[in-house]
Amino acid sequence: MTTTVPRDEVAYESSGMGRWAVRGAGAGLLGGVVLAMIMMIVMGVAGQGFWSPVNLGIPAVVTTVTPPLTMLPALIRAMGIALPASTMSQLGSAIASGHLSPAMAQQFGAQLASMHAPASAIAPMGQLMTGHATNKTVSTLLSMMSPGARDTVMAAMPVSGGRVLVGLMLHMMMSAVLGVAFFLVIAALRRRGLGAVRGAGGVIGAGVVGGAVVYVVMRWILLPPTNSMMAFVPQWAFFAAHLMFGLVVGVLLARSTVARRA
Repeated sequence: MTTTVPRDEVAYESSGMGRWAVRGAGAGLLGGVVLAMIMMIVMGVAGQGFWSPVNLGIPAVVTTVTPPLTMLPALIRAMGIALPASTMSQLGSAIASGHLSPAMAQQFGAQLASMHAPASAIAPMGQLMTGHATNKTVSTLLSMMSPGARDTVMAAMPVSGGRVLVGLMLHMMMSAVLGVAFFLVIAALRRRGLGAVRGAGGVIGAGVVGGAVVYVVMRWILLPPTNSMMAFVPQWAFFAAHLMFGLVVGVLLARSTVARRA
């Protein structure tokens, strides 16, 4: 349903566009904080690591996140591979020295092959040992573990201050951009006379719908080709967190664009 928007109201909204856009960015930042905290709490309670969203998930979009070699024995056990004690001792000594030679990596691969380990596990393990692992390598190894073992490995990943900073910066920048985008869409609909977004309830509802749209775009369009770690995120929480993001942004935009106009 559309309604006629008074000229003075259109002029009012247009004259304050920059100011409202700044408020939109602020609303997005606060919504981003809520989204991040929901995911961190859920993943922490689930045993996947409280810092995993900003230590593993988000940074994987722009950088390679791989477990250190010191976690290699734990990865092997988590994958259900039982190597002879002598091999594990030799591997442990090499890891302690800080150097795994290509020859040792090849020997290790041959050992796994002799145990009839799947090639899909041998190749990624070799890439990890030789320093050629990618995020896809890590997600492949994690996908071969049971959910419990995978969660334990994710929680055991060292927390990197640099990765956390990158993750937080990316997340908050995207949140601010989305806040501005939400405002621009809502403002455009209001100027076109869409009655549903004239009141506070309509603006809040539009924010929640926008959060759901962002989830769909992130889940099935943007993240699958850019972040293979996405496969291990609790999707119910990811969806709920985006709805909360939209709710927070909607409430704050409603306070700015409705209450102040009144």
